[in-house]
Amino acid sequence: MSEPPAMELPDPEALARVHALAERRLSPEEFEAYVRAPMSDAEREEILASVAWFMKRYPTPGERLAAARRAYAQWAKSMPRTG
Repeated sequence: MSEPPAMELPDPEALARVHALAERRLSPEEFEAYVRAPMSDAEREEILASVAWFMKRYPTPGERLAAARRAYAQWAKSMPRTG
């Protein structure tokens, strides 16, 4: 299987903004509001369908763990280097 084409990275200013958003700390009130927000029926159905697909695709705990490790490795490889 061949490697996917390299992605063009966003400009440094855009990366800095995304990083700042991703790393910001929520206040206890913001966190509580997010956690307590009601889930829509559509969100619930989508989550349950995703879980059902994943469990069918990876029926054993070992297969699920291996899939999660592969996904994490792929994600980590795609992240731009910082620092």
